[in-house]
Amino acid sequence: MASKPKRRRKEELNEIETILLGDDLNQIAVMLSDLITIKEVELEAKVKECPRLGVSLVTILWKCSLQDLKQQSQWLQILKNVVRVLIHICDTLPSLCLQLAEPRRNFTNIAVRILENPKISWEVKCFVLRLISSIAKHHRCLEMIIENTHLIDRIAMALDHEDVMVAKVALQIADVLTVNKHGVKVG
Repeated sequence: MASKPKRRRKEELNEIETILLGDDLNQIAVMLSDLITIKEVELEAKVKECPRLGVSLVTILWKCSLQDLKQQSQWLQILKNVVRVLIHICDTLPSLCLQLAEPRRNFTNIAVRILENPKISWEVKCFVLRLISSIAKHHRCLEMIIENTHLIDRIAMALDHEDVMVAKVALQIADVLTVNKHGVKVG
């Protein structure tokens, strides 16, 4: 029988994690806004201060995927911002992409839930597709994405979308995903 991962006690969380994992949507929104505009040097310092930042951000992404975003517009803005922060982090500090692969398939299942949600605009879904493209550059994350057939189906559907921007982003992901079973780029 597999053991459940230990949850950290509130006392073990630092200030950033306490805010991000808390219930105050205004504080979460402010923290995410700060993280969107942060420079690389400051981001590295934040990661040293909060080594599980990626995991905390994926937790927010998960919380957003459970909300009725039409009724709670603040959650929609938080969703947009957390995806933008994750893209920024993945492009700036690729080593943090590994945190998105923990626990296995968690991120991809959240991404599928967001891409399947008819109440989420294609603008937000485009951000999620860009995030998938960003994290797919890391080999372990690429494997995680390729293993999730539901996510691959959503990307394929986006390729055929009438909005050119959505199709363009999906095409970029498809290009990143064209690798053989050994992870070697095809074509």
